[in-house]
Amino acid sequence: MRFFLAILLGRFVGGLSRLVGRGGSALPGLVAEKVDPRLVEKILGGTPVVLITGTNGKTTTTKMIVAVLEHAGRRVVTNPTGSNLGRGVASALLASSSLRGRLDADVAVFEVDEAAVRSLAPRLKPSVLVVTNLVRDQLDRYGELQTTASHVASAATHAGRLVLNADDPLVAGAAGDRPVSWFGGASAIRERMPDDRSLHGDGPAESSRPAAEALVVDSSPDGDGQVASLRIDGAERRIRLQVPGVYNAYNAAAALLAAGLLGVGATESVAALEDMAPAFGRGQVLEYRGRRVKILLVKNPASLNQAIELLRGVSPSAVLVAINDEHADGRDVSWLWDAGVERLADSAHRFGAGGVRAADMALRFKYAGIGAWVEEVFAEALGRLVADAAEGETVYLVPTYTAMLRFLEILDPKSSRSEAWR
Repeated sequence: MRFFLAILLGRFVGGLSRLVGRGGSALPGLVAEKVDPRLVEKILGGTPVVLITGTNGKTTTTKMIVAVLEHAGRRVVTNPTGSNLGRGVASALLASSSLRGRLDADVAVFEVDEAAVRSLAPRLKPSVLVVTNLVRDQLDRYGELQTTASHVASAATHAGRLVLNADDPLVAGAAGDRPVSWFGGASAIRERMPDDRSLHGDGPAESSRPAAEALVVDSSPDGDGQVASLRIDGAERRIRLQVPGVYNAYNAAAALLAAGLLGVGATESVAALEDMAPAFGRGQVLEYRGRRVKILLVKNPASLNQAIELLRGVSPSAVLVAINDEHADGRDVSWLWDAGVERLADSAHRFGAGGVRAADMALRFKYAGIGAWVEEVFAEALGRLVADAAEGETVYLVPTYTAMLRFLEILDPKSSRSEAWR
């Protein structure tokens, strides 16, 4: 009786939440689990579960795995909005189940917060646990990086098989005695993907790296996307991704391994990955006032460094870096000083600083030797960004998470809200 009451109440709250424009990606699950704390386990039953965690790349890797499985004809339940705590998982299951709690899916693929994975893995008992990377992020919320690594290692003991980043020593350390499929990059690729130690000059760890079963051997920009060559199953495969950045070649390698463990071959997986559009705000391009606005979400030094690497490889453009410090971003913005903003000083880009902490970003630009205009009002900042470009030109918006949501409400309110809350 408690189970059915939880489903009814959760679905009612979800419907009401969406009716008043509040989405419904977390609240239904929160309410339903108050009524039945074992709601998630009961709905899942024996459904195979794939969990994806790590600091960066969770959302895109999740979307990649879902795209491959759906391309192969599987019915997938997932949490596409980035609501990656237990309440988000419960909400996704409620939305995909009947009033009797019968799940309309034959596999579950969930992005999970790297702090929450420790408590969720024992409950969900994943067939596969994918860990993308571990770098410092929101230290005020997560604590020291070793603490996060211990959460992931604890979760790994509950997984049937692990898919781990061989190039990240902290991720590799989570393996324990579980069976592992490794992904990674060739030497030249690894130099473009420094691990957390490199932020303060220690350089990437080089010893005892596991051999990668899915190896990124080459990766280069291709229009709005990225072309990558991956060696997997003894063959080299070329993939044209619609998402930019060498880091997405790593995400693709992880997705190929995870899909392979679920019985989907590499050839079929590659076709699905090439058809996949960017996840919400992760390389997404939107038209605004005749310009192409390309969005590169950042949230920590590693992701900002990857955005910097990407910006160094494109033609001179207008760039707005917008920093917020709301709960979902992390209150502490001192991480701006760990990123290599100086590497943009010799570029011909025109820069602006926006968001609630625009002044902090402007100060970071100043000490990097970069001149930038400053505008805290989101609509005004976006207007200045596009006004600094010719019609048809691509401009770059580099926001933290909540800043991205504010800009998307201006850029494309209907679709952005449905993407965020669907």
